[in-house]
Amino acid sequence: MGKKKLAVAITMMSIASLTGGIGAPGAQAQNDETLSGTATTTGGATGLCSSSALLATANFNAAGSATAPYPGTFTETNASASLSRSTGKTQLKLAIPFTINSGTTTITGTITNPKPYAGGSPLCGPSFQIYGIAVGTNGGQYTATIQRPGQPAHTISGTAQINGGFQFRPPGRQTTVTETLLAFPSP
Repeated sequence: MGKKKLAVAITMMSIASLTGGIGAPGAQAQNDETLSGTATTTGGATGLCSSSALLATANFNAAGSATAPYPGTFTETNASASLSRSTGKTQLKLAIPFTINSGTTTITGTITNPKPYAGGSPLCGPSFQIYGIAVGTNGGQYTATIQRPGQPAHTISGTAQINGGFQFRPPGRQTTVTETLLAFPSP
């Protein structure tokens, strides 16, 4: 290979490495965004743990820290986790709106738990009353919009992992919650 061809090849490889690779212009690195904080229940409805049919809903707000790739803070307002059981099948449904503030970037989105709605169980008291919901799912989903100053909004979606216990009896209980948004694009 001549010196001129070698120089062109090296230049092309350098450009490719800066833009995400050959065939992937503008590709972004993917990281997991982790939200860790405290959830405070605002109410809930309950049933009996021993029944074959149950329904429990925990309503909560949460706040805490957000780490990589968008470090900062997060808040969740008017979130809910609902657990139901009928014909022996337990289902967990989530509706968790969130906002991440990272410097001048704002990210808003929602975490849900699609079919098969796996990953929840009731927290039971001594008289078989449900006093909360334990959440541990790797099959959640998120949709989010990333807004940076002076740039168009960018909408993304992916898989979410959620772990926490939401105790609604009595209301106002505080518990720890961790939510990981997988394959979140880096800035």
